[in-house]
Amino acid sequence: MGKGTAQAVRRAGAVRRWWKLLVGCWGALWFMTVSAVWGAERVYIDITQPGFVKLPIAVPDFKMHGDDAGLARQMAAVIRDDLDLSGYFKVLDPAGFLESPQQMGVLPSEIRFDSWKAVGAEFLVRGQYEARGGGLNAEFRLFDVVSQKMLIGKAYEARVADARAVAHRIANEIIAALTGEAGIFDTRIAFVQAEGDAKEIYVMDLDGQNLTAITRDRSTALAPAWSPDGTQLAYVSYVEGQPKIFIANVFSGARRAVAGYPGINITPAWHPAGGRLAVTLSKDGNPDIFLMDAQGSVLKTLVSGWAIEVSPSWSPDGSKIAYVSNESGTPQIYVLDLAGGNKRRLTYEGKYNTSPAWSPKGDWIAFSSMTGGRHNIFIVRPDGSGLRALTHGEGDNESPTWSPDGRLVAFSSTREGASAIWAAVVNGEGIRRLTRLGGAQSQPSWSPRANR
Repeated sequence: MGKGTAQAVRRAGAVRRWWKLLVGCWGALWFMTVSAVWGAERVYIDITQPGFVKLPIAVPDFKMHGDDAGLARQMAAVIRDDLDLSGYFKVLDPAGFLESPQQMGVLPSEIRFDSWKAVGAEFLVRGQYEARGGGLNAEFRLFDVVSQKMLIGKAYEARVADARAVAHRIANEIIAALTGEAGIFDTRIAFVQAEGDAKEIYVMDLDGQNLTAITRDRSTALAPAWSPDGTQLAYVSYVEGQPKIFIANVFSGARRAVAGYPGINITPAWHPAGGRLAVTLSKDGNPDIFLMDAQGSVLKTLVSGWAIEVSPSWSPDGSKIAYVSNESGTPQIYVLDLAGGNKRRLTYEGKYNTSPAWSPKGDWIAFSSMTGGRHNIFIVRPDGSGLRALTHGEGDNESPTWSPDGRLVAFSSTREGASAIWAAVVNGEGIRRLTRLGGAQSQPSWSPRANR
């Protein structure tokens, strides 16, 4: 990795502590509401509606008080970046703003709405902060420029070191206020980092910051999968020779092998309720899918037969799994109803369909399909209807994973050369690169939301 990556890895311990605060109750990010959410029952944005048009939003630099001028631009930039990633907003270029962010007001009575209408903004995010020593007091207000009303305002007390986390939290609040659903900017993505002969598991924020090494074995680690509470990662490692399934604690780094049966032990997938995993084992000769507890004991067989069955993905309620089987001659996606034991083939187009990923809301299954000599990302309804491509032959696109709100799909893509992690809105728009590291990144896994 490059110098920047190496420095980020050395900060792994601090990153784990930061993420532990998020998974708990935001620790140092104590916050209080300074005004109630106005119009809480109103949902402005519904990206699923025909003719959806991105809403123009202005996020000027924060107004600065104190001894850390760099935060004024940094916090606003993080919020702009998050809102742009969401796919809901047209984030306006600050170069076109008519007012100086350090001179304009922050209170509703001080906002000159006409100047924001003039630059095309329909919403305005106005923030200010005070940084003294290592402490940070920040606040923001979200305004509806058209109606000239404040929609929400909140204040935060934190450490200066947590300024980016505060900005992510603000972006979450904006999304919640305008869509009626919580944001996802406190989540993280695990992925496989390949450089030289080694493949290791890393975790990062959605903006590529706070890079953390989960494995440093100089071996091959693959297929990271988050536990439902966001505290553990299951993955496959060849560090002991044969492929075994390990579970690592994201905070402490402690890990243990949980499946080392004869043959292969691959493709772990946590049950939505936690404590159990669907895995592919060939301990009986053929690669089949089994249910295993977190200590590695096999509880039951889920899918078996003469064919190869791999890559299980649970429905959100745990009643079904999607998986890959070659029983028809080529890899295809199947869905199994666990209660009745009924299975059905889901994909018929394409001769190589793999990596199913069930959406958090249960309404879509994403997968990778080879079309025209390239791997592309598709989504389909669990009943087989509504097949739609998210990518269209720009390199190879594989291993889809859903954001916890079901709005975005991350995947690996070679569209700009070496494999990197990208994300797209579920409507196929706003495709954006998330990793810019040396080597290659693949097999992303999106974390659940941090518990509040």
